[in-house]
Amino acid sequence: MIELRPARIPALVVLAIWLAWPQAAAAQGPGTTVRDRIEQSRSVTRADSDRFDEGVAAYDAGDFQKAFEIWLPLAQRDDLAAMRNVATLLRQGKGVDRNPERALYFYERSGRAGLVASQINSAFMYLDGDGIPQDYRKASFWFHAAAVAGVPVARYNLGVMYERGLGVEEDPARALAWYTLAARSGHAGALDRLAVLVPHLPGPTPPTEADAALEARAPAPPAAELDRLDNAANP
Repeated sequence: MIELRPARIPALVVLAIWLAWPQAAAAQGPGTTVRDRIEQSRSVTRADSDRFDEGVAAYDAGDFQKAFEIWLPLAQRDDLAAMRNVATLLRQGKGVDRNPERALYFYERSGRAGLVASQINSAFMYLDGDGIPQDYRKASFWFHAAAVAGVPVARYNLGVMYERGLGVEEDPARALAWYTLAARSGHAGALDRLAVLVPHLPGPTPPTEADAALEARAPAPPAAELDRLDNAANP
């Protein structure tokens, strides 16, 4: 899918800005954050925005070569949406020779700057080995970034990776947690996995006679403490 809207959103950062930040930070006043510094780095101009829209029109007309030629200079000036669109054309070989490695470069560059769609694209390229070496660890990294941002498909796929131990240490509890979050958004696959996993999860260990004796002697915690624990477990 081609990115349509974010051309008017401030492009956030290139990797060099991240690397330069520790030296630049000393010159900033108190209270300046990394995100402040990134967002001040540059803004998309009206001319760039109009040019981006010309690329969208060319793409919609099926002139992928023209779309690529329009978007590439914008991508090289760190327009996040243009970076993702250029990556998609390179990945699919539309209007330009297919080049998965270069596509991944633009996906990861914009993904690190916060474009969630590019994070998903990067994850699937690593997961599928789409023209690049398959790498479950890197796939899990990008799925995690998008999952934290709230993307149901990323949460589901991260759950699968934790359930099967793909790129991460096998962890049924984490898998269940990510499936649950994905299911809250109605993700069908996550709902199916929960239906399979939940009935088979072990319950709490039954108390022994010694535990029962301790419980009989120990005073119950005050009601306020019970309320606090309940609120902490169920925010």
